[in-house]
Amino acid sequence: MKINIRVVTLTLAALLFVAEVSAQTPGAAVSPVSVSSTITVQISGSASTQKTGLAEPITFSGPLVVTSVVSTDPALGPGAVVSIDGHGIKGTGSKSGKVYVTECEANLTRRFAGTDSIKMTFPFFEDAPGSYMNAKTGLLTLTLTYNLKTMLLTKVTASAGTL
Repeated sequence: MKINIRVVTLTLAALLFVAEVSAQTPGAAVSPVSVSSTITVQISGSASTQKTGLAEPITFSGPLVVTSVVSTDPALGPGAVVSIDGHGIKGTGSKSGKVYVTECEANLTRRFAGTDSIKMTFPFFEDAPGSYMNAKTGLLTLTLTYNLKTMLLTKVTASAGTL
């Protein structure tokens, strides 16, 4: 059995947060609930030459892993810690076939709701020594859907592009 250290860390952080807030709320019953779920989706998208200044359009593809840890909080209501890991996303130049790597990773604290829309930027650059100095900006657009009763993440849609 493989243990995902990120999920364990996020779960512990969420529980500590709930315990700290509950300890500061006189008379509050401590009954925190924490639910973790992970979904991997294949992402696609493109970056045009007009928006990147590159000599060719870039096509993005690859796996995006989204982990959500939803915790209840008697004082603030439920919240979600969302971990986004897009290290598997690669870009490919449409003419040259050059490979572009991404640094697409984030940990976000969000209010829990049935759906959540997230837009975040990420750098991408040619897979060559020193090319990170000329990184371009990509845009990741996500929609997360949760089951309100179980607090589990049930669906993730995502696309990559540029600003």
